[in-house]
Amino acid sequence: MKNLLTLLIISFLSFSAFTHANPVEDKPMVEMPQAPVININSADSEMLAKLPGIGKKKAQAIVDYRVENGEFSQLSDLTNVKGIGKKLVAKLEGKVSL
Repeated sequence: MKNLLTLLIISFLSFSAFTHANPVEDKPMVEMPQAPVININSADSEMLAKLPGIGKKKAQAIVDYRVENGEFSQLSDLTNVKGIGKKLVAKLEGKVSL
């Protein structure tokens, strides 16, 4: 019985030593790469087509509008392009720059 008690104490102490020897480290959070911000005043239609909700036709319409009317001065100016509404402009916030 005395040997069993000694064995239990030694087991407990050795287990405690191992748990303190390797403390759990905080794992760094993995950052997801962010899509690059696209400048709507200088991007070509191919780059613009990569934006969410913008396909080839809308991308070309943006470029055509920019050529005819000059650079966009604010993001909401995109609503002047046929096929682009306020909801789509809201979706593009943070993904485009001027």
